[in-house]
Amino acid sequence: MNNEKIKKVYQKLVDGVQNFRNTDEYIKFLKFTKNFHNYSFANKVLIFNQFEDATRVAGYKTWQSLGRTVIPGSKGIQIMFPMPYKHKIKVKNKDTNEETEEEHEFLRFRPTYVFDVSQTEGAELPVLKKTLDTNNKKELFETLKEFCTIPIKYLELSNGSQGYYHSKEKYIALKKDLSIDDKASVLLHELTHFLYDDFDYREERDLSEIFVESVAYIVADYFDLDTSMCSFRYINSWADNDIKKVISLGTKIQKTADEFIKKLEEFTLQKLEVAV
Repeated sequence: MNNEKIKKVYQKLVDGVQNFRNTDEYIKFLKFTKNFHNYSFANKVLIFNQFEDATRVAGYKTWQSLGRTVIPGSKGIQIMFPMPYKHKIKVKNKDTNEETEEEHEFLRFRPTYVFDVSQTEGAELPVLKKTLDTNNKKELFETLKEFCTIPIKYLELSNGSQGYYHSKEKYIALKKDLSIDDKASVLLHELTHFLYDDFDYREERDLSEIFVESVAYIVADYFDLDTSMCSFRYINSWADNDIKKVISLGTKIQKTADEFIKKLEEFTLQKLEVAV
């Protein structure tokens, strides 16, 4: 295995992470990742750093199997491909001191290349159907309300607050006079607190808010609800210009957003089945 090549790929990853010191880049990256659910956080960073306009990537042979060919001269996007392997480890029994061999599975990584759909030509790809009418923000808000399993209260809120999740009494409060789009955005944020926030809020409030708003942003953007203006300010204020706080949560943010999106889509499909 070419260790020097691996080091170079990881250096690309490091360089890409460093670029996130500009919060605009981070917001752009969050929006970018909605198209890459099956890739690790590290590979998402690598793809974004090399081809930030990518929308759908695959290997050379995969594109061939879909009836498309890579355009000659196209520059590949280098990522790390996981390769599971098994290895036997000697384990000593504490009671008898006898040694036995146990087989464990590990992962190696090797550099490989993928290409964006824009770098290919050939057969038309099937259009992926979305389960929500993503141009209808009222419908999205109604779906989120039905999806929410705890009470939602519409209150007169002050001090600039648009909403909150009451962890003890288990309800979500939304400011009465918000627009539909704002209500959907805030509800997504508070639902993420309710469903996925496992931080100690007294000790790690900054990490909690960075995590929750990042997840909410990705989910909102997936359903074509653009919250970039408020998300930009919010994430930046809680990160306090320390990008390490944001990057440290990268894998957790991506995994949670993917799970949240899948749950919402499954919920919507169930609604459609009941309607039929």
